[in-house]
Amino acid sequence: MHSMRIAPPLCAAALVIWAVTAAADPLPVPETDFALKAKLQQGATMEMAHSGAKIRVLISGPNLPASTLGIIDMKRGKMLMMLPDVPKAAVEADVPPAYRAAMLKGEGTRMGPGEVAGQPCEIWRVDKSEAVGGPAFACITADGIPLRTEVEVKGKRQIAYEAMSVTRAPQDPALFRLPPGTQTLKIPPGAAGLLPGLGGLLKN
Repeated sequence: MHSMRIAPPLCAAALVIWAVTAAADPLPVPETDFALKAKLQQGATMEMAHSGAKIRVLISGPNLPASTLGIIDMKRGKMLMMLPDVPKAAVEADVPPAYRAAMLKGEGTRMGPGEVAGQPCEIWRVDKSEAVGGPAFACITADGIPLRTEVEVKGKRQIAYEAMSVTRAPQDPALFRLPPGTQTLKIPPGAAGLLPGLGGLLKN
């Protein structure tokens, strides 16, 4: 009876494939209440608060008529966003890419330690995510706080989101509710461009 022999190159290739597959892990998700301030692209800034499965974001920037408030339900993948030009009105839609870049979901490969805003974090390479079409690099703390996201465009990294300050503390539940009297409209995918005052933030 002859024993089966595997050619060395094939064996090496199999080990490499196994190693890459084994290195892919789910990206960390937030495990604690926190609040942070971050800078975005095109001169915009974001204030973010997290508690449980809810995220509150307030985005300000030169391309928006006013600061835009959004409340994200991470379990449902939906977002309630106030309309800057329409008082007491909000829309419910899928979380748009401009916001998903700050909260990447999917799997990634650990690349090593990093530091952002004085906070230690782990750098992850993300080859596939709901937020970005190509490779991305995220620096995430051990308790799941996203501190920086870089996207790769034409072989060059661009910072899409970077925290400037972080505070871990219990968050007021009222932060994660829309102002009293707000009317909510549900919009189908692709219809966000018809809404005034969103500066393209809801476009997928």
